[in-house]
Amino acid sequence: MIRSICFFLTVLVSGYSTFLGAYESNDAPFNALEDEIQWLQEEVFVTTATKTKEVIGKSGSTLSVITHEDLRDMGARTLMDALKRMPGLGVSQINAGLTSLEVRGVKTDFAEKVLFLINGHPINNNLVNGGANSSYHEFIVDDIQRVEIVRGPGSALYGANAFVAVVNIVTKTAKDVRGIEVTAGVGSFGTSKFNIQTGYLNNDYSFSANLNISETDGLDGFIESDAIGQAGNVDYSQKRYEAGFNLMKGSFFLQGRYVYREAGNFLSINNVLNDESDQEYIDYFIEAGIQKKLSHKASLNTKFYFDHFEFDNTWDLYPEGYSDPANTSCPSFGSCPDGYTIRSPVEHDILGTDSQFTYQLTQSQKLLVGLMFEHQSQYGVELWTNSGVGELQDISSVANWNASQNRDVTAFYVQDIWDIQDSLRLIAGARYDHYSDFGETVNPRASLTWSFIPSSRLLISYGSAFRAPTFGELFNSNNAGIIGDTDLDPEEIETYEIGVQGKVSRRVDYTITWFRNEIENLIAPVEGAAVNTAANVGELEVEGVELEVSSRLSNGSTLGANYTYQHSINEVTGDRLSDIPLHRVNLTFNYFISRYLSLFTGVMFKGETVRDSGDTRDDVDAYTTVDIALVSRDLWLKNLELKASAYNLFDKTYYDPAPNVMLSDYPKAGRNFMLEAVYKL
Repeated sequence: MIRSICFFLTVLVSGYSTFLGAYESNDAPFNALEDEIQWLQEEVFVTTATKTKEVIGKSGSTLSVITHEDLRDMGARTLMDALKRMPGLGVSQINAGLTSLEVRGVKTDFAEKVLFLINGHPINNNLVNGGANSSYHEFIVDDIQRVEIVRGPGSALYGANAFVAVVNIVTKTAKDVRGIEVTAGVGSFGTSKFNIQTGYLNNDYSFSANLNISETDGLDGFIESDAIGQAGNVDYSQKRYEAGFNLMKGSFFLQGRYVYREAGNFLSINNVLNDESDQEYIDYFIEAGIQKKLSHKASLNTKFYFDHFEFDNTWDLYPEGYSDPANTSCPSFGSCPDGYTIRSPVEHDILGTDSQFTYQLTQSQKLLVGLMFEHQSQYGVELWTNSGVGELQDISSVANWNASQNRDVTAFYVQDIWDIQDSLRLIAGARYDHYSDFGETVNPRASLTWSFIPSSRLLISYGSAFRAPTFGELFNSNNAGIIGDTDLDPEEIETYEIGVQGKVSRRVDYTITWFRNEIENLIAPVEGAAVNTAANVGELEVEGVELEVSSRLSNGSTLGANYTYQHSINEVTGDRLSDIPLHRVNLTFNYFISRYLSLFTGVMFKGETVRDSGDTRDDVDAYTTVDIALVSRDLWLKNLELKASAYNLFDKTYYDPAPNVMLSDYPKAGRNFMLEAVYKL
């Protein structure tokens, strides 16, 4: 029913927009001229690459920016909808009902090699799986003002998890909202959302707050054969409640965010269809500090923060009546008359402080020095099971899956930004991290930016990064899947980049980047006599090229294209890495119909992916999908914005690769719709 309504409304608005676009064509040039003047005068500043405010072209990094306007125009429903269109990035499905982010040929289930930030605050959980997606799965875009994506290693400033990329989500402030803004939407798969945000600004302080409620029945794609040969539909349902705020008064700032998420199991953690699994996540943080200018040359940014993360997940590993004597996963000698169910709650806290001192040594040289202390603790670890028979029972005292753990981290970092000449900038720095449970690591980074002609610049960079072993990888026990190893070393990467960025003309920008990743100490399970064990066994080498071109037409319309080639090799086996495409292509066109209307079209191509050497299934086919979005602003009513989007417009059937315990792959959504209204009071 919802699909039919959304489709009808999309067609209705589209038809009306064509008429109105012709009717308002005389006004469009005036609006486009004003917009054109503003666009030509704007310079893009970023902070993520250097932890200081810099013009994007002098940030010393390969960096993309997604603005609030970009998110609106493309009809993005979640952050992942936008990230999948960026060069070097790919989004895919995993078994536990999460999406994984692939960057430059490096992909893992929990995206723990990508550091996610909210207004500079890390939201990765470094304890169980290291990723941010458990809580911040498919981050809703209503509260996002901009997103800065730095591709390449970022541990020289940010430490753990800034392995292949840093994604900084900058939320809206009082200046961006100025009043009250209400968003409501409905869409396919029983999707609904409600968002309200407010902002108040005066000479003394600014305050903004956001509340979001969203839920969906989710994709119910069909699986022909799961890990035990069952056929059926997945459960991709989601409920999400999120609240956040920002307060600034003078040099003092305070921010916080709370997320509660419930989810279906999609295919459970062992790739078995069932209808009993349930995921529940709670995540919140609060951060307070000062940003104070000590003199015309010196400034200090000090913050204190507390993070809490917990989950209480129940996994129905095998359905009622399951029996297979050859499968010892069921405790009762391969028989699970009541199904095999486990419950594994856990809680984590992080308490820390980070101080950053910036000093302008000369007019052409700026020094940044930072010091960080952090205490991480894991507690409330329990294991409940029905042992294949009866009700769930707490067996934590005899066979827990992990235990209470603590970790202390101390870090010191330094960075020098030196304009050797007006056209030549050197950025160099390094960070030292000491972990109480596995030791220390040092990660440098250096870049040279040379504006060899006024409209183009050459970027050469080198950097290393690390990913700390999680508490799961270190201390897992009594686990049928994988047990930990306390002697693990951190994963390490070295990345080399050479790129050229600039303008072909006043309206056309381009970027060409060659990159090479060399990864050592990759943590992965190795087969043991009784059960797999986490170990430093992997070595990867990835070499690739990113090409990007964007153009702004005189009427305000924009064209964009990017292409990524990435060749990932397992250095141990010499094989091409499975589940990673060689080629990705994105094409976008946002057509400025009139001062009130725009129509976005996005085309995405993902190349074929190969299987592991021991997997006899055919490779996963390449596919192309098309998304469209129609956006109206002040069309029927001033301050009213309407968005109608259709994803996978031509109803393409396609899949993301699943492990070889299944005969099937993970289904992806067919044609689906969303209609949203935004009203500013």
